Amino acid sequence: MTKTFSRNGLELVFYQKEGDEKYSFYLKDEPILTEHLLNSVKTKRVREDKIKYAVKGIFNLIFKSGGLLQETALSVYYSFCFKSLQSELLDNKKLNLKKEEKMRNPIIELSERVQSTFGENIEARVVGKMGPDHEPKIFVEIILPDGNRYKGEGANKRLAKQDAAKKALEDYTASVEAKATR
Repeated sequence: MTKTFSRNGLELVFYQKEGDEKYSFYLKDEPILTEHLLNSVKTKRVREDKIKYAVKGIFNLIFKSGGLLQETALSVYYSFCFKSLQSELLDNKKLNLKKEEKMRNPIIELSERVQSTFGENIEARVVGKMGPDHEPKIFVEIILPDGNRYKGEGANKRLAKQDAAKKALEDYTASVEAKATR
């Protein structure tokens, strides 16, 4: 046996299972709102003579200012926003990984290329230092097995070595491309 009550487009349905003296309820075509409603009420089943009080209380709970309808709408909205943000973060992470692949450490990139071409390692050494101790300028030279030398500078040895490696990579890439077009 069922009893249906409507208010503002929502249908509240009370139903009774066979052999049960109490009625349970749900909101027709509103599973999310029904779930929120059942989680927010103390009594989930009522006797037939108490249905009119349950209907009044349930509709008040749903439609009052800041009530369950608003909470459910916000919950659905936040869930959507979270999923959208999560998707955007995953997309950004994928883009960053692609950028990282392209922006590898120039020292490693140069070392790998030189190793595959010459079968030897690059040689790097500090050739100078200028400026005060709290703000030095370091000069590094990278020497390739073929004798080519590339100078770089930076605030520390690593940055100076990266600068020299970038210059060497540019030159190395240009010479490989030149050989390929001959």
